[in-house]
Amino acid sequence: MASSNSEKMQEQITLSKRMFIAGCFGLPWLWICNVLYFRSRVFQPIVFIDYWPGHVPPSTVGQEGSSGQEQSVEEQLNRMELKKWVKRSTHGAVIVMGAFIAWIITF
Repeated sequence: MASSNSEKMQEQITLSKRMFIAGCFGLPWLWICNVLYFRSRVFQPIVFIDYWPGHVPPSTVGQEGSSGQEQSVEEQLNRMELKKWVKRSTHGAVIVMGAFIAWIITF
């Protein structure tokens, strides 16, 4: 089962990387889709979006019952790789949206 989990994580990394590269080739909305799709795996749960105040926040996908020490090195490296591509997409989306808003305000 560990190999299937690793294979699934590799597929997610590949998808995230492809969405980032496609965003670089003129489809920056894919960066936003990438961030929204993998947000729960990379970032912490957000109040009012993932759960309501006073309720227990949901556990992030892929981390049920495992602490940082229990995860294997391969799992940690895969999570870091996914985080890298999602953060790159986040930065790209923020820059492009900022430029787009500045363009709209200026012209």
